[in-house]
Formats: sequence, structure tokens, C-alpha cells
Amino acid sequence: MTDAAIPATHSDAEKRAGFFAAASAYVIWGFLPLYLKLMSAVDVREVLAQRILWAAPSAFIAVFVMSGWRFGWREIAAALKPRMIGTLIISALFIFMNWGLYVYLVLHERVIESALAYFLAPLVAVGAGVLFFKEKITAPQLIALALALLGVIVQGVALGAPPWAALALCATWSAYAIIRKRAPVPAAVGLLIESMALAPLAIGLLMWAASEAPLSFTSDWSHALLLASAGPVTAIPLMAFAFGARRVTFVTLGLLQFLAPSLQFATGIAFGEPFSFLRGVSFVLIWAGLGFFAWDTLRRARNA
Repeated sequence: MTDAAIPATHSDAEKRAGFFAAASAYVIWGFLPLYLKLMSAVDVREVLAQRILWAAPSAFIAVFVMSGWRFGWREIAAALKPRMIGTLIISALFIFMNWGLYVYLVLHERVIESALAYFLAPLVAVGAGVLFFKEKITAPQLIALALALLGVIVQGVALGAPPWAALALCATWSAYAIIRKRAPVPAAVGLLIESMALAPLAIGLLMWAASEAPLSFTSDWSHALLLASAGPVTAIPLMAFAFGARRVTFVTLGLLQFLAPSLQFATGIAFGEPFSFLRGVSFVLIWAGLGFFAWDTLRRARNA
């Protein structure tokens, strides 16, 4: 079913289904480190490359599952227009950097640092809205941004250096989101075009990794199965999110986005990653900022 075919209002059953679909997407993203940890012995370059290559066929199937045969081809054709495909190639480069950083952090036991990036993401989105889309900022949002900035400074003191990897992860995701906002294509279609655009880079990564050691995909059937699963693991939550996003309010969606980094944070703690008192203080400051952000979101929704 296409976006245009969906009615403006939905029944309670549809809203519940949308909520559970969106929540499921964030839960899968939240537990993604557990999946990646199963491949801790695999070269980071191969993990990233296989994720890109297996995402393409999964996204291709997802397009037709979500939109049907006729509308699916129409959506792909629309995304292949010169201006649109140029935008998607740029967004692909940012998602490539984002995926690479995320895989690197997880496989190097820095899941808590990756969680920091995605806690900061909604607050960075507010700043991006003000800078790039001339959106107005409210006092609670300003307080939230100030608390987040203070939290990042404290995190830098705790680590002995600014959390560059987390900031880069947040920056690449935010840049990707801003660029994708300018390319209004369905999520599965966007992933299909992006993964196809990145395929030459992925093949280059595999050749680079293979020049130094045998690829895990060809030497171990269990790793081959795990690496091939990267496609569905990427596409399924994307489909669930797209289904849910069209059936729940923006407020609900905005609050659900805190679920994934919360689960990632809990996963990092469970894995016994270093977590000092100062790091705890930094997260408390960021969570306080998110609290102001959530309260302001709910307040404005009630007023509306």
C-alpha cells in the first residue's frame, strides 16, 4: 500500500498496530549490538561491506511488500530521477560513514559511546531545525540543548578527551536525516538506491579485507549465515518503522526514539564496559535535557 492510499485517519486497531510496529523497530535497533557482538571475530570492513550488499536485495523485496508490484516500480522510477538520485547518493555516503562508525564502536566494546550519540540525536535535530529550516526554538528546548552540551563536556572530562567517535556518529546520522528530508522517497526505496550506490565501496572493502586474511563469509558457515542476515536485520525494522510512522502521532514517534539508545546503553552496561562516576553524571545531564525535550513535546501537543 502506498502512502497516498492510506487514509488520513486510522482506527484504534490501526493505531495500536502502528505503535507496536514502531516500538518493535526501535527495540530491534536497540538490541542491534547483541547481533553485531556475535561477529566480534569478523573484520569490521567485512561486516560493513556485507551489511551493504545484503541490504540491497532485502530492500528490493521490502519495496514490493510495502507498496505492491505496480506502485513499487513507480516509486523506484521516481527515485531514479537525476536530482533525486543525486541527493540519495549523498545521503548514502553519510549512512556509510554512520554504519561504519557504529559497527566499529560495537565491535570494539564501546556500545555506551554509541548510545550517547543516539541520545544526542533528537536534540541535535532541534538545533538543525533552527539552523537549516528556520524553525523556532522554545525555552525548554534551549535548556535541553544546554544540558546536552554540558553533558558532552563532562563526558570529555571523564574520557580524558572529547567523545569524538560519538559526536561523529551523531553528526553523520543527523546529516543523513537532513539530506533524506530533502529526498521524499519511501524508506525501503531510499535504502535500495543507497545500498546500490554503495555496492562498489562494499566490494572494495571486501577485496581489501580479503587481501589480508580469508573472508569469514567463505570460511565459516555460521558467520556466513550471520552476515547474510544483515540484510533482513536492516530492512525489517525499517519496514516496521515506516508502517508505524504513518499510523501514530509525531509525539508518540518522538518519545519512542529514546527506546533504542536506552537499550543500547543497558547492553553496554551488561557487557561490563567502563562506566565511571563522571560518565554517569554526563548521562544524567543528557537525560535531564531529554526530559525537558519530552515535556515540551507533550505540552505543545496538548496545547495544539
